[in-house]
Amino acid sequence: MKRIITLFAVALIAVGSIFAQAEASNGGTEALNSYTDTSTQYLNWEDKYADFHPKAKSVQIQIEYTPFDGTVRVFYTCMAASYDQGEAMNTVDAVLEDFQEQNKFRNKPTFVKKDRTKYFKDGRDLRMATFRRWVQYNVK
Repeated sequence: MKRIITLFAVALIAVGSIFAQAEASNGGTEALNSYTDTSTQYLNWEDKYADFHPKAKSVQIQIEYTPFDGTVRVFYTCMAASYDQGEAMNTVDAVLEDFQEQNKFRNKPTFVKKDRTKYFKDGRDLRMATFRRWVQYNVK
């Protein structure tokens, strides 16, 4: 009786290993043929929003966009002495509206994380402020 159970177990393991190897070899070719671009695009946005930030000096607007999942991070950078969070929020809202029109998104974005303000010194030892908004568009 023990011999029959042992032979049955060995046969079951042998059959299972044959099918497992055949399945693994087919799965590898599918993975090589499918390629999804998950790269991030870095865009320097033209500052045509002077009406939204009349006090701010040396404004730079940068966008990081990942088309795969619709994630957009907008960075609004200016001198810390002239930084106003309300102006930064209004400018970023206008930038996101233009970005939405340019990429033909129909829905409003959802917030991924809270807005964030960061202060730092640049290479010329000037205090700068960066306002960041992180949103995601529905790309499906």
